[in-house]
Amino acid sequence: METKSTRRYSIRTALSAVGIIACLLPALAYASDSEDMHPLMTSKYWARVGVYFSARDFSASANGSAGGSTEVIDFDSTAGLNDRPELFMVEVGWRFSPDWELAFQHFESDRSTSRTLNDSVEWQDLVFDVGVQLETETSAKITRLFFAREFRHKGPHNLRLGAGLHWLSLGASLAGEATLDDLSREFRRSIVKADLPMPNIGAWYRYSPSRSWMFNARVDWLSASVDKYKGGIWNAAAGVNYSPWDRFGFGVSYQFFQLDGRISEDRWRGDIRTSFSGPVVYINGHW
Repeated sequence: METKSTRRYSIRTALSAVGIIACLLPALAYASDSEDMHPLMTSKYWARVGVYFSARDFSASANGSAGGSTEVIDFDSTAGLNDRPELFMVEVGWRFSPDWELAFQHFESDRSTSRTLNDSVEWQDLVFDVGVQLETETSAKITRLFFAREFRHKGPHNLRLGAGLHWLSLGASLAGEATLDDLSREFRRSIVKADLPMPNIGAWYRYSPSRSWMFNARVDWLSASVDKYKGGIWNAAAGVNYSPWDRFGFGVSYQFFQLDGRISEDRWRGDIRTSFSGPVVYINGHW
């Protein structure tokens, strides 16, 4: 289901995320022994709220009632969806012991548009022909829970390794004048939805050269088959945080997320490929 264009897009965004992380790593060689560190390095609780200015790619297929495989639809190019929506993002964390940390992250995106088709589209048991006014919607909610254990904490350095769970709620719908199996034509709306629980493993590195500044990088990955779902996840992020006050600060990061999966449940049988990449701007509190 992967096209050359989506493959090139994924490679470019993944290399961008890796490049940003690589740029941060050389700073670690200049770490000092000062204990005057950013409060996020030692706080018991923290929270941040921000906006994710993400370029999004969404491709999917949905099999018909007879079980036959349908074509993969690139919703961004076929339906003309805005490829850089603004996503709401929230994260909270709790250091419940000197060596253990629990973090919760959530972001979501809902998009809709209406467009006249230049090419026919097959979706489940429906065919939307050239010239049809097609109404399209996609939704994605990604919730992430991550347990991490500290393996290195020396001066301004902090390395944590752990495991977690991504809970993904994904949906897509097409509506318009459709040709049915019996070749009759009528307005139809076809909606598919799925909730995918996907585990992951990851690493999280923080570096604080001073009381006000902190650099961070993280990466998560897993390829697994869970019940009716099969797929792989990549998640990478790198950024900087500035905290001029004791309890508040702000920051910016670059985040890349990609999911490739196959779904085999009643509400959706088919393939899914979605990715997000772009800057995140946020404010944070720590106490």
